[in-house]
Amino acid sequence: MKKSVIAKVISIILIIILILGVIGLVFLPDLYDLFKDASIKAFDAHSIWYRLAFYLCYVICLFIVYKLIGLFNVIYKKSPFRKEIEMSLKVMAVMFMILFLIVIIKSFFIPTLLSFVVAVLCFLISLSFYLLAEVIKAAICYKNEVDLTV
Repeated sequence: MKKSVIAKVISIILIIILILGVIGLVFLPDLYDLFKDASIKAFDAHSIWYRLAFYLCYVICLFIVYKLIGLFNVIYKKSPFRKEIEMSLKVMAVMFMILFLIVIIKSFFIPTLLSFVVAVLCFLISLSFYLLAEVIKAAICYKNEVDLTV
């Protein structure tokens, strides 16, 4: 499948996000303190569980971006109806569900409206990725039947 201009731009943006994200991982406490509200405690003042959850969310997001880059490469270098695409989508659905759980647990201890909104978005995105994986799975079965018929 030939890459469109938009797909090339999105691929480049995802690669830039991944590179900046990996670099930002080293400076995460400083970036947190730089962009936080004045009423929020400094990163090091939070409990170890909060910091661990924050790092975990960050790493999960980097992993999702990495899987998206791989997904783009597989789709445009090979057929879009492949088992590895289905598996990548299911893995991303699980990652978003883990993000949902982390944010929901965080919301019990530090309740904010934004946390609940992010949790709901993560849940909906997780369901969307899972649904897309099931559609790809059905398309693979249909394609295999058509290939066997021909």
